[in-house]
Amino acid sequence: MFTFKQIEAVYWIAKTGSFVNAAEQLHTTQAGISKRIKEIEQIVGESLFDRSGRKVRLTAKGSILVQAAESLLRQRQALMDELVDPKYIDRVINIGVTELVSSTWLSRYLIALHARFPQLSIRPHVDFSADLLAKADAQTLDLIVIPRFSEQPGFVRRELGPAQFEWLGSPGVKARLARRGADEPWDTPLLMQGNGSGLGFITERYLQGSQQLGNHQVLRTNSLLPLVGMTLAGQGVSFLPTGYLRQELEAGRLVPVDTGLSNDAVVYDMLYRQEQQSELFKQLAELAYECCDFSASFLT
Repeated sequence: MFTFKQIEAVYWIAKTGSFVNAAEQLHTTQAGISKRIKEIEQIVGESLFDRSGRKVRLTAKGSILVQAAESLLRQRQALMDELVDPKYIDRVINIGVTELVSSTWLSRYLIALHARFPQLSIRPHVDFSADLLAKADAQTLDLIVIPRFSEQPGFVRRELGPAQFEWLGSPGVKARLARRGADEPWDTPLLMQGNGSGLGFITERYLQGSQQLGNHQVLRTNSLLPLVGMTLAGQGVSFLPTGYLRQELEAGRLVPVDTGLSNDAVVYDMLYRQEQQSELFKQLAELAYECCDFSASFLT
């Protein structure tokens, strides 16, 4: 008879592509994973993986087992999440967040998670929104927190709250723009995050709808911190979170700049796949809602 440990080993090797990655996912050793596979292959009577290439591949029997394993493991996990006392739930949760979340309220969330679910092993991942979505869709991430930049079919959405943003620049940039004649074109670069960023998608949408900035110059970077640094250095104007940068605003190192573009707050959501719905995930999302606060850096 198969055990859940054996089935998990087969599933995660197929999911991650290697015995090493499966061992990391299941908090065991590669030798432990190999032992489980040897045991289950003895029961089946043939190999579940083709090990002849650089990457292990499922055999026909292995594919049949993995297809059944995904549903079986999900049902078992949902039952455990529903019935087990939160303080005894023992599993790995991979949470993906954007850079702004990691720089503001993620630490408070992790502390709250540990207090309510002391046996959970939380693995945070920081990445672009598009990459987080792809990983959540592939189920290598369980939950993600991203800005709302498009509809996401197939996901449960829990709105967490807004982050306040404004177009900001250095005092020198604002003074230079103030001296610009009414008929002179906008010649100050807009500093924006890359296309994989949810905020990048949002600001690009603002830009496409603008008549004022027809001949704009856009400089992109793939991280929030360089974006802030470039803005402080007077390299251009950027759409930045005001709570996170409260100290720079209060000190006058950054000031609001009228670009004619939207200054709307950006709503952030927690998302997880519809097939992963469970009482545990609902509680994790509610706790994220309680902790969500973009009003200050976690360092202040």
